[in-house]
Amino acid sequence: MGFYSEDIVREIRSRADIVEIISEYVSLKKRGENYVGLCPFHSEKTPSFNVNPEKQLFYCFGCGAGGNVFTFLMKKENLNFPEAIRLLADRFQIKLPSGKYDKEITRDFQQRREQLRINKLAARFYHNILLNTREGRRGLEYLTKRGIKPETIERFQLGYALPAWDGLIKYFGSQGIDIKDLQKVGLVIPRKDNRGYYDRFRDRIMFPIEDVTKNIIGFGGRIVGVGEPKYLNSPETPVFSKGENLYALSMIKKDPELDAIVVEGYMDCISLQQNGFTQAVASLGTALTQKQARLLKKYTNGVILAYDADSAGQTATLRGMEILAKEGLNVKVLSLPAGKDPDEFIRRKGRDAFREQLTGALDLVSYKLNLAKKGLDIQNSDGKLRFIKRAVEVLSKIENEVEKEIYVQKTATELNIPVQVLKDEIKKRQFPNNGFKYKNSQTRDNNKEFSKISPITGAYKAERMIIKLLIEDEAIREKVIKDLTPSNFINERTSKIAGVLFEMVQRGESITPDGIFNLLDQDASSELSGILMTNPEFQDDDMVDSLVKKIKENYLKHAIKQVREQIKKAEAIGEREESINLLNTYQKLKIQMDELKANLTSEKGGV
Repeated sequence: MGFYSEDIVREIRSRADIVEIISEYVSLKKRGENYVGLCPFHSEKTPSFNVNPEKQLFYCFGCGAGGNVFTFLMKKENLNFPEAIRLLADRFQIKLPSGKYDKEITRDFQQRREQLRINKLAARFYHNILLNTREGRRGLEYLTKRGIKPETIERFQLGYALPAWDGLIKYFGSQGIDIKDLQKVGLVIPRKDNRGYYDRFRDRIMFPIEDVTKNIIGFGGRIVGVGEPKYLNSPETPVFSKGENLYALSMIKKDPELDAIVVEGYMDCISLQQNGFTQAVASLGTALTQKQARLLKKYTNGVILAYDADSAGQTATLRGMEILAKEGLNVKVLSLPAGKDPDEFIRRKGRDAFREQLTGALDLVSYKLNLAKKGLDIQNSDGKLRFIKRAVEVLSKIENEVEKEIYVQKTATELNIPVQVLKDEIKKRQFPNNGFKYKNSQTRDNNKEFSKISPITGAYKAERMIIKLLIEDEAIREKVIKDLTPSNFINERTSKIAGVLFEMVQRGESITPDGIFNLLDQDASSELSGILMTNPEFQDDDMVDSLVKKIKENYLKHAIKQVREQIKKAEAIGEREESINLLNTYQKLKIQMDELKANLTSEKGGV
């Protein structure tokens, strides 16, 4: 792993607060001295992912992932160490020494940085056109007519694309940017005759789309006036995928107690946010995907879908509800009057009326039952029988028995029929044929995606405790460093950490977690994070001596076992000289072990 000086690492780390950075990926909640949330590296339903703001470390007690802010970005964004450093340096505008580590920056990373830079420049260009040019007045007048305020335009960085076929091309040409790079981010399209390019977005209100880290990854454009398509999005690019992002997600608050409001359009989202509904996001004009649902799960426990009330909107709503529910989110549906979208409703009726609509949002089952009732007259026998058939289909799919009982009671009361009649119909659907009962197995999250965590044995525990002391206590470090070597650490991860520690001491470097993390791979970084997040269990010098001797004893046992195995192999193939050398080694190890045991015995006798 390449590494930067500790001074550079320290400067970036002091600016890049780990809670702030990780909060862009994980919904964190304060608990004691730590922040906790669902681990982004494995599937779980009970939070085991901890972030310590004082130590600037994260650690998952479920899968063992851990480290500092650089380790997190490396693991989450699939970066190497220099790339994680550069990513944060770019974000906080910290100048890095050029050249030394450029060879370790992958081509993919360099291209991604350039594509994000181009998108940022394009957003500034569109924004300037909207606010400061004669051509942009058309777009500004449209937004004003829709009730969008100047501060909202600034907050969402709204812009305007010129009607010209080459307005953006000319601008980027003046910036010295290759037009093929514009094509890669979807801002220009090659002409059919292969004689150049033209702007993808023309005569449109422009909506920059950010990812969770506030990078501009793409654009949406709404045509001003008559034309098709009404909305146009950036194509799929290396930095943008509609199904993996949500518009304005980077602006909402991460709070499990606050419901996110998911709408279909940019204007719906902006209008709601402007009117105080700051948890609104938009689904980028596509049906909700599982990846979008997982994104939302990091921000909230509840979602209110506010799609259009037409038939297409109802289909999208039902599908979206199912996807969100599968991710464990509490889902509700906002039913607006037919033909009204959230933006139109709030402009005509006001924010208070919209808030009232939110309080009446229907949960998943109630929404399905309402749809099942649609077009039927349940006051006559035919309508009632048809509704029962549809309702049974909905009710039979409820897995939670308490929840099912509530809806069965409610539906039976509405239909004025005995509860048992409805239960019998549900049983017939759930357990058909010979009366054999079959219960659908419920998928349980047993956290099967855990990384391999070493079982914490006595010797392994001693190695971890000594490493913590070596880092945190200079007096103990000076004492222990004389009695142990890195080879005494048997566990692969603790051995790597010890190797780095001892080398730093030999070079006379100051011992800090940052300096150590700088030299470790991801496995060893996770190990070190777990060690540092553990509270100390030692009390005095005697405890330290016991830990050192435990590590030595374990090392000697391990070494003796290995030499025995090597002697057997050497004897089996007739390597006499090798056998003699190994026997000598074996005798020396046995003497060391006997001396260690004698010391331990004498110490116990003196107590």
